[in-house]
Amino acid sequence: MTTTARLEPSATSVRPGEETRVGLELRSAGGAGEIVEAFRFEVVGAPAGWAVVEPESVSVYPGRTAQAILVLRPPAEPAPPAGTVPYAVRVVSVDRPDHTLVPEGVLEVLPVERLDAELLPRMSQGRGGARHRIAIDNRGNRPVAATLSGSDRGELLTFSLPQVPTVTEPGRAAFVRAGVKPKRRIWRGQAVPHAFQVQVTPEGGAPITLDGTYLQQPVLGKGLLKALVAVVAVAAALAGVWFGLLRPAVRSAAKEAVKDPVQAAQSQAAEAAQKAAGAQNAAAAAQKAAGMTPSPGASGPATPGTGPEPGAGAALFSHRLTVAPKQDKQATDTFPVPAGKTLRLTDLVLENPQGDTGTITIAVDDKPLLSPALENFREQDFHWSSALIVTGGQHITLTVTCRQIGQPPTAPAPTSCNAAGLLSGALE
Repeated sequence: MTTTARLEPSATSVRPGEETRVGLELRSAGGAGEIVEAFRFEVVGAPAGWAVVEPESVSVYPGRTAQAILVLRPPAEPAPPAGTVPYAVRVVSVDRPDHTLVPEGVLEVLPVERLDAELLPRMSQGRGGARHRIAIDNRGNRPVAATLSGSDRGELLTFSLPQVPTVTEPGRAAFVRAGVKPKRRIWRGQAVPHAFQVQVTPEGGAPITLDGTYLQQPVLGKGLLKALVAVVAVAAALAGVWFGLLRPAVRSAAKEAVKDPVQAAQSQAAEAAQKAAGAQNAAAAAQKAAGMTPSPGASGPATPGTGPEPGAGAALFSHRLTVAPKQDKQATDTFPVPAGKTLRLTDLVLENPQGDTGTITIAVDDKPLLSPALENFREQDFHWSSALIVTGGQHITLTVTCRQIGQPPTAPAPTSCNAAGLLSGALE
């Protein structure tokens, strides 16, 4: 008996995570009186691990045809590389293993782009700059070239990023160094947080925006200023003791040594002790005038706008509250300060990207701090030289009342208002 096999269609395409079906036809040219022959199937080539033939075997009657279906299901992850993949189906006779048919086909695996990115770490601090890393994860099935760019609202930072696109192979991750540096130094005073964004833009795709915060520390911190003032005060006191007391006393002692050395030495020592005490008092007065008196510890429950400076163990804090109420509705997002912690809020950025109309309110528990109208801004920054203190158990809430939904000029009409608030400070 003569049997033939063919695939229909012999060329097809499929996207990873989906499936395509190819018909497999077996035709017997035998005549009456010939036996029925059974065949089983084996997929050969790269698709063998994710392809099956249904049913697993068929019987072909003389002069008749039998049908089977080849199902090709390339996995979504890890996706096979994009491109043309040749394959074949081995059709093996059950009764005569040496009788084998091998119809061939071609499968085109379509490209899939799945690109993720992450900024590591999201927050940093320093006096002259900081270093971050950007992890680019290619979960697609073909290489992706992505360009990187950085920006901040006040244009107060410079960014050190690769000038050429970064190519990430499929199924791999690339790590790129990203430097952040302030354009101007802060010599003394409070630390200043800078919110910034890094955009990872794949070739021909939508950009991925990564949010970060850099806390710029003053060059002369409070501890360094205190130590410097103390050293200057001690040096001044020692110089005063030498030039005003010890040097004249040494000369006088030399002149009077033959007369009464013991009495002269005792008189000079008493006078030196008195002047040294006066120098110490002067040094303490100089420290107090320089603002070196330690801040008293906070006692009782803290209230917004009051409290000492954060301690040495305070951690940088950044949290984003977002709401999207419908027309004539109200929505609230809340951040609870963890029990046993104190939040020192120094910066607040309010965002109204769509140009919505209504009100936005920032409150601590039931006490409103700010309640501006949305129509008055698209983006507004607030910075406090004296931190707003929120204690453990208290809640910071962002509430938006949407009166009219805005219309961005280059985007589809939104169905709800969209506003946000970025909180920055220290948590201890």
